[in-house]
Amino acid sequence: MQLIFDEYFKAYPVKKKIVERLYANGISIVNNKFYVNNIEVSISSIASSIKVNRRTLYETIKFVNDNPVIKEVMENVSVIPDIKKISLLMENEIVTIYIDKGMYSRVTPEIMDAIEKYMSNIKEIYSVNSDYETNFIRLIFYNEVDESLFKIFNGIPGVNRILIDSPEKINVICDKCDIKICPHKISSSFREHNIYK
Repeated sequence: MQLIFDEYFKAYPVKKKIVERLYANGISIVNNKFYVNNIEVSISSIASSIKVNRRTLYETIKFVNDNPVIKEVMENVSVIPDIKKISLLMENEIVTIYIDKGMYSRVTPEIMDAIEKYMSNIKEIYSVNSDYETNFIRLIFYNEVDESLFKIFNGIPGVNRILIDSPEKINVICDKCDIKICPHKISSSFREHNIYK
């Protein structure tokens, strides 16, 4: 997406910054209005939050509408719910695997093969492959991850760091692993459900 923004907004740095902020926050432009999914957001709120005046926003909307490619992109932006912040409360384990630039397409299949081999209980997979951002794959597991899986992740060429967010103290031997322990959790019967049974 960054390449598209770079191309169409190269002569308009302020408009580019506005559109990048809208895109990054899942705010679409449809019929000259701003939306977060299907909820309209006032132009005053947008102007205030990204610290520009309303006139600049109206000019940006016009620019977007005059460029079919950008218009198509911005009409279809949406927010995807992110459960990472609450996963630890539900005693899920979060593993974020940071990938060297240019290695995403090689690392991803190996990670998926390892997960399949160990029948890991995956709740969510989210990833970013970008020339302008940190590349990573974030895996949220229903429960604690088998230690042998980390050894496989550690051995995959192109993996440069593994961050583990866990509700419990874990003992993982991996030279690329960083571990963060969450001291808070909630007791929930939802955790007991095993959708694979």
